[in-house]
Amino acid sequence: MQTVLSRWRPQRGELGANTEEVVLHCAQGVRLKAYLTPAARGSAPAARGAPLAIIIHGWLGCERSSYVRCAAAILHAQGYTVARLLLRDHGDSAGLNREMFNSARVEEVVDACNLLIERAAAPAGAIVGFSLGGNFALRLGCHERLHKHLLACLAISPVIQPAATVRAIDAGWAAYRLWFVRYWRRALAAKQAAFPAEYDDLDSAMQLSTVAGITDYLVDRYLPFSSSRDYYARYDLRGDALAKLRIPARIVAALDDPVIPGAGFRAIARAAQVELELNPHGGHCGFVANWQLGSYLDAALTRFFAAQLPLRG
Repeated sequence: MQTVLSRWRPQRGELGANTEEVVLHCAQGVRLKAYLTPAARGSAPAARGAPLAIIIHGWLGCERSSYVRCAAAILHAQGYTVARLLLRDHGDSAGLNREMFNSARVEEVVDACNLLIERAAAPAGAIVGFSLGGNFALRLGCHERLHKHLLACLAISPVIQPAATVRAIDAGWAAYRLWFVRYWRRALAAKQAAFPAEYDDLDSAMQLSTVAGITDYLVDRYLPFSSSRDYYARYDLRGDALAKLRIPARIVAALDDPVIPGAGFRAIARAAQVELELNPHGGHCGFVANWQLGSYLDAALTRFFAAQLPLRG
């Protein structure tokens, strides 16, 4: 219920009409898209260059996903410049890059975040990611090339053990699995339409009905990994992966998350840089607080940014 209800959260505030669609030219010819909204005019921080909040959606999400829009509106209303970054092939970006998205592609996301903070001329910034975006946010926080002005990361319901998440989706509530499969088929169809010669046999993948089955098909034909097991290992955060964090990180998650097994959080390094908040309830990126669909995440975002990226009037 938490997970489903969160999709209808009311948006708090508006981003305004001055949002700019930006194509970021990363290394090796990679292009990623972002939506950049400057801090509201008239605020003292905006006059001197406001801090930047970079928001990364979850798998198969986009800049219009309800949780992204809500987070962006809350942070913009507080005085931050906000960037909603699209991962490769998400949203309407399937035609920007010939090679297909995979979750191990962290280098290009580092480049994009670095370009965003420079473009925004922000004195400091922080990253917030949801689900797979939370996994990316934590890996960004470990990366040696991350811009020195990106000071902290917040991960909401992050993927910790990818293989376990895929099993949980496929073996769990059928409607949830069908949602992922449906939107993945749509994304694959968009990729095929953009590059028909390269992806002429994606029709077979789109006939499969499980996340594991589609993953196996793509790894076998399109992705540079020896197996799905090898692929999942590339963005698994268990063990000492988070011991490499270079900036403070906070994880907000729930034990009743239907796709992120709680056991995974017990298997991550308890480095001093990582603050883990594991709630008994909250679902997947839900954390609905009341029947008006207000969310605990509103307060969590506010507290995190106030502590890590304070506005100075």
